Amino acid sequence: MTGFRFGLAMWAAVALGMVPASQALAQDAALEDISTRLADVVQETEPGTVPRPSDTAVQTENPEIIPTSFFASRSDFSDVSLSPDGTRFAFATVREKRQFISVYDSDTLELVDGLNLGNPENFKWFSWAGNDRLLISMRGNDQTYGLPFSRLVSFEFDGRNMRTLSLPRMGFDGDNVVHVNREGTFVAVSIAESPWRTPAVWRFDLETPVEEGVSEIRGTLVEAAQDNIAVWIADNGGTVRIGIGARGRGRVEIYYRRDASEDWRRVARVRRDDEDAFEYFDFMGLRPGSDDGYVVAIPEGSERFALMEFNFATFQPGAILFQSQDEDVDAVTFDSTRTPVAVSYAGDDFRREWLDPEIRRQRQLLSEALPGSEITIVDLTEDHNRMLVAQSGPADPGALYVFTPGTGSLDLFAEIRPQIDPQLLSAPEPVEYTARDGTHIHGYLTLPKSREPRGLPLIVHPHGGPYGIRDTLTYSDMVQLLANRGYAVIQPNFRGSGGYGEAFEALGDGQVGRAMQDDLDDAVAYLVGEGIVDPQRVCIIGSSYGGFAAVWGVIRNPEIYRCAASFAGVMHWERQLSHNRDFLYGDQRGRHTRRYDGDQTNFDLDDISPAVQVQRLRRPVLLVHGERDSRVPFRQHELMVDRADDADIELETLELEDSGHGFYNPEDEQAYYDAIVDFLARHNPAD
Repeated sequence: MTGFRFGLAMWAAVALGMVPASQALAQDAALEDISTRLADVVQETEPGTVPRPSDTAVQTENPEIIPTSFFASRSDFSDVSLSPDGTRFAFATVREKRQFISVYDSDTLELVDGLNLGNPENFKWFSWAGNDRLLISMRGNDQTYGLPFSRLVSFEFDGRNMRTLSLPRMGFDGDNVVHVNREGTFVAVSIAESPWRTPAVWRFDLETPVEEGVSEIRGTLVEAAQDNIAVWIADNGGTVRIGIGARGRGRVEIYYRRDASEDWRRVARVRRDDEDAFEYFDFMGLRPGSDDGYVVAIPEGSERFALMEFNFATFQPGAILFQSQDEDVDAVTFDSTRTPVAVSYAGDDFRREWLDPEIRRQRQLLSEALPGSEITIVDLTEDHNRMLVAQSGPADPGALYVFTPGTGSLDLFAEIRPQIDPQLLSAPEPVEYTARDGTHIHGYLTLPKSREPRGLPLIVHPHGGPYGIRDTLTYSDMVQLLANRGYAVIQPNFRGSGGYGEAFEALGDGQVGRAMQDDLDDAVAYLVGEGIVDPQRVCIIGSSYGGFAAVWGVIRNPEIYRCAASFAGVMHWERQLSHNRDFLYGDQRGRHTRRYDGDQTNFDLDDISPAVQVQRLRRPVLLVHGERDSRVPFRQHELMVDRADDADIELETLELEDSGHGFYNPEDEQAYYDAIVDFLARHNPAD
């Protein structure tokens, strides 16, 4: 099974602006030894073991207080997926500051293989290629220019051979997979031979015999590069059928052919700013020998993304196959015939609607077997006879099961937080309030257990992003930690958040630190008005964009917030956007900036940058940052600290040497939680 969403708008932005030739020539020389350096990054070692948390209880003075170490036990896994035949499953995890892929037998639940990939920052994703091979995407940074690159690696279980998929000369992107055949014997990848050139499609035969001393598989040309084609799309038979490119800086062109014997013909030419014709189409793939496929698009007269049929020869949408009245379709799961079997969408919680009646029946049986929690079929085999099943809830960290419908066996593989007693957790509830300008804002309120919901201390906990991201009714370690310590926690989905339609997301354009921030403040006013919260006992805590919103909150509105804590927060917007633009080209650069600037020419981002406005700070701030953060660079943290020192303002800081934009080990995560608990105990005690 496969599930993906293809962002046409994103790829067209790449098509509209290539790297300048003068810069690319210099980059090309620096890229010649990338494959050699990647071999140093990817390390083949003895198989790792799954990091299961210890069952040893940690005693506390108050048995109702959950130790911070329980929330930082790192037992979670990502990218969990079944092999095509269902005999094994694999997942990615971080243990002892290193990235692992662990492979388990689906019948015995015993470890059968594993890889140590080294630095977690160098890992992007993995997928199965047949039953006996993994494709792994690794990333690095060019040592001369500091620009990121990616490469694909093939790992074969038989012989434990690991080889890089490479060309003699390659651009930066080496992991744009166009097609993997069902047997996993070859893969087609869109790769440019140098950074300033458009990509071609190359075939890599994964069963190429292993030669001693050779750590690469070389590609053969399938589809030659064309001057104006930046993106190639194949049907599930592997034939390249769609090309997306640009003609000039303002137009996007889409080319199509029914099969490899036909010439390419242009089926659409649209302006980059014509949102109705272009912006909201996400191609979901093609069936061999047919002009019909699928898109995720906004039907005429609607504001919600839906799964629709699409004729690529005429470039016209067809029937709506699935649409929710309340949520956007986010992803589609297909079978091997390119027939959609499920759609996913996120409302208050993540849901997957199975279009196949038999799978829908199996999910109902699972819900009956595991009552009281949300059941998600994470992955399943083509014959539906083996499934990976996740069970979780807003106040339940959850567990992973292996389900075999043929025998009726449902085997528990691992609990996510086995040391935590769910009876001590608090279930969040949806709330809705009206912002000062009349905008309706949704969010989630978690109340501490065994406390009357009157006059409580409050933590405002804004999400990151900020655009297109949202909080849902799902389990959160931070939220549960705070509630367990006696705080009410509000998670507002402020304007600009995703999942509420394009109009709501567009309300956030140009409103970073302004109307977006008003929505957070208005959440406090709502809860105070309801009598739930004591207005003198409010703090704000967040990560990434939420970290910015936290620090900006106490600078902008010290009358509302007693204190703030930020993890990996943006402290200087102009520098952050400049950092982001290093990886964006052409019109995408302007669009990215315009989203933050909005249409107000008199707006200066320095006016909302904490590092620029630090002299206004009068409240306690805890500033936490990972030194290996490449998304919001550690320099953002250093700049804020330096500016605060210059203004003779004291900050509390925690600098994590081995973490980036997230935590790469439980020690750093626990150190963060300990710092938060201590900080709040001194500046906004719950009792």
